[in-house]
Amino acid sequence: MSRDDPGLLDAVLRVVGSVFGMLQNRLELASIEIAEAREQLAFTIVASFAAVLLLGGAVVALSAWIAVALWPTLGQAVLVWIALAYGLAGGGLLMWLRAKLRSDPPLLAETLAELRTDAALMRGEPPPPRHPA
Repeated sequence: MSRDDPGLLDAVLRVVGSVFGMLQNRLELASIEIAEAREQLAFTIVASFAAVLLLGGAVVALSAWIAVALWPTLGQAVLVWIALAYGLAGGGLLMWLRAKLRSDPPLLAETLAELRTDAALMRGEPPPPRHPA
């Protein structure tokens, strides 16, 4: 058989076509994941902004009420206690947010897992185990 054999050329073209089809599928998966991430981010930003505005108004009103109510007994110390409470609550919130962000899966995790599986199958190896999402 020579390299000019139409059977060999057809087989190579089919393999190349399959590889490009596989890459196209993976890119489509990646674009879906990016679109979902974008929508989730937009929703999170809008909801967070609204929550901050509403909670901020409530916190200011409650703080003023507490300061006025306790001023005759505690004087200026009431402001220190209010600031300390806000500082502890804010620090706890930041620690929770940091832990949540670290535990979230990386962007395009599903696409990367599919590409690893494809690469293993093309090398004739068993695909790597899938981790539940």
